[in-house]
Formats: sequence, C-alpha cells, structure tokens
Amino acid sequence: MNRTNIEWTNYTWNPITGCTRGCEYCYARRMAYRLKGRCGYPKDEPFRPTLHPDRLLEPLAVKKPSRIFTVSMGEFFDPQVPELWRDLVFRVILEAEQHKFLILTKQSIPYELEYEVPSNVWFGVSLDGLKDDAQWMVEDLFTSYAPHRFVSCEPLLGPVSFDAELVEWVIIGAQTGPQAKQPRWEWVQDILNEARRTNRPVFIKNNLRLPRGITRTQDYPEVLAQ
Repeated sequence: MNRTNIEWTNYTWNPITGCTRGCEYCYARRMAYRLKGRCGYPKDEPFRPTLHPDRLLEPLAVKKPSRIFTVSMGEFFDPQVPELWRDLVFRVILEAEQHKFLILTKQSIPYELEYEVPSNVWFGVSLDGLKDDAQWMVEDLFTSYAPHRFVSCEPLLGPVSFDAELVEWVIIGAQTGPQAKQPRWEWVQDILNEARRTNRPVFIKNNLRLPRGITRTQDYPEVLAQ
C-alpha cells in the first residue's frame, strides 16, 4: 500500500490490478506497461487482471483511520476478475474497520453477490463525458448494494448529466499525462450547479484550472472527513 499524491485519498491499495476495458487515456495501463515484468505486472500482458496475494493484508498494518483508494491500478468489477478475488478483498476491508475504502468503476456492477458489502466501502462511477451514459451509470450504482456512493468526473472530456441526489459526493478533475486537455468550463459549471441543487459536497482537484474569481472547493461528506 502506498501513500499517494491523489488529493482526495490517503493511500492507494492494489491487491488486484489490470483491466480489459482499454481506455486510451488510462494512466494505470501506461504505468503497467512501463513496469511490465516487474512489481507483479505480467511481462506478456502487463495489464491483464491479476491478483497480488502479498498485498492483501496491507491495510491492516495502518492503524490511523484513512481513506484508501482501492484497485486504483485496475478494474474491480472487470468481467475477468473472479468473484473469489473480490471476496478476499472484502474480507480484509471488513477487518480493517477503521478505514474507508473507495472503489471506482467504469463497468456495470454485478447484482448477485454471495456476501454483504462492508459498511466502510464507497463505490464510485467514473464519468468522462465521452458517451451519453452518465445517468445510466449513476442509476446502476444507486440500485446496487453499495453502502455509500460517489461520482468522479475525471478526466472530464465532455459534458455529463446525472442526478446528484443518487450519490453522496462529487469529484471533478482534468486529464493528466501526455497531451492532457482541460475541460470546457461550462461542463464543470453544469456539474457544480447540480451539486449545489442537491447540496452535495464537491472536491475539485488541483489539476483543474479555474476561471478568475471561482473558489476551489475540496469538500468531503462528513463521514469521509478526517
């Protein structure tokens, strides 16, 4: 488990890595290919879904209550991730009850599980604006078994529209990496207006440039604030 520069979390934890989705802008894929054959990334297919048993117990070594971005280098709900792997992760989360575990997905969340998701888990959907699927993804999240829900509009590459009453927290950020682009301000403003309408806290990442006179808010839901 690693300390991280991601502003809205304290640690990243990657007991599972890899994804079959294939997003062109994915920073995790770029990093996995740089590390192929090392650090547990397969040499032949660095970004194929992989379980890292040696990392499973890492959160138990951190006693101070923390926000932990879980599977930041992969897709927790990838079709090639066996249910057993998720079960192993949830068992550790259940034991590490002092922490909050945040899991972001771009996939549809399966509806049938053989266990209850621990109450210290937050499920989030990543909305980039490239497809008109934001509301559907948020509704899918809402009808799932998630104890807590959030959205991450990062990288924001197009307009997104969703009902913020269905989530507890909104994150907004720009693209990073080679040839990174800033979103149009009207896309950001639409999200801010919806968050204000529903009184949802908003965390604006430092990589998003703001117009003069606009205040950067980096707020958390009360249960996540530390």
